[in-house]
Amino acid sequence: MIVTTSMLKEQYSTYANPLDKIKRDADKGLLYRINRGIYETDSSTDPYLLASSILSPSYLSFDFALAYYGLIPEKVVAVTSASLNVRKNKTYINTFGRYEFSDIPAAAFSEGLTYVEQGSYTVKIATKEKAICDSLYKWRVAGSLQELKELLFYDKRIDEAEFETCDFERMSRLAELYHRTNLTLLNKLIRKEYGNG
Repeated sequence: MIVTTSMLKEQYSTYANPLDKIKRDADKGLLYRINRGIYETDSSTDPYLLASSILSPSYLSFDFALAYYGLIPEKVVAVTSASLNVRKNKTYINTFGRYEFSDIPAAAFSEGLTYVEQGSYTVKIATKEKAICDSLYKWRVAGSLQELKELLFYDKRIDEAEFETCDFERMSRLAELYHRTNLTLLNKLIRKEYGNG
């Protein structure tokens, strides 16, 4: 369970120094600090369930979401999330792992999201269409449709069969929100080869 310093201070209000009690519990391994003023009580919690508590607003996306949906074969080394108005990429490392946050445009931020529920945790994650769009926003710029296909299916190893299961109408709508060359090319690719958009 995620708890904050203020919640713990209330819980430990009978102690002479609640902050000392929090520190002792953290030293004993009863609390796990995930960011300033935020702790997790269970060391076996899946790392991705904690990402949005580390930096908010954010949602799971990029390589983490691509792997979650089986779009890429690699096991990811960091929990990657899309953020808003952070300006610089941010990385946090704690007991649970490495967390990376990268901004996407405000117009695209709240679109194309879904939820994962596990126990008492509910986390936002990009749909697979949104995860592809977010990723293309951050990846190197392709100069042509052929370069875009190489970027998607060879450089980044997106599984073509899995890609073909995407909702291309949704993907096309999302792509228009980014105003980036890669996303304009994605829409052309959808129209040319997948008969949508």
